[in-house]
Amino acid sequence: MHYIITKEFTFEAAHRLIRNYAGKCSNNHGHSYRVKLHLAGDTLDEKDMLLDFNETKELRRWINNNLDHTTILWEKDPMVEMMMSFGNKLVVTNKNPTSEHIAELILEQAQTLFENSRVKVHSVEVSESSSASARVYPSKN
Repeated sequence: MHYIITKEFTFEAAHRLIRNYAGKCSNNHGHSYRVKLHLAGDTLDEKDMLLDFNETKELRRWINNNLDHTTILWEKDPMVEMMMSFGNKLVVTNKNPTSEHIAELILEQAQTLFENSRVKVHSVEVSESSSASARVYPSKN
């Protein structure tokens, strides 16, 4: 058997896209993001679970501490310095803070928290609205 479990999280954040981008999303704006974490494996544990959903609270905690109610900006965005001077909660990224890149950040953290000999991160999906999302999968090594 192959198992995939899914856990959803939400967070609120603002961002803007200015790296090689010239559209309305270059204005600072916010989203109510929805994250879907998909974990996969072929064997269950002694409780007959791939992973106890309760254990996913570690990712919820990381999202709350690092992404929730932040402004997410590309490292070369001139707004970074101003936001820092105001003492605002800020996430500075090395790419445009698109849904794809935010999903990459969450995927990396999920791999650190959950991957072991039995459990792998299958994918992470980040939705910035009810009709727009990005899903990322780990690279095959």
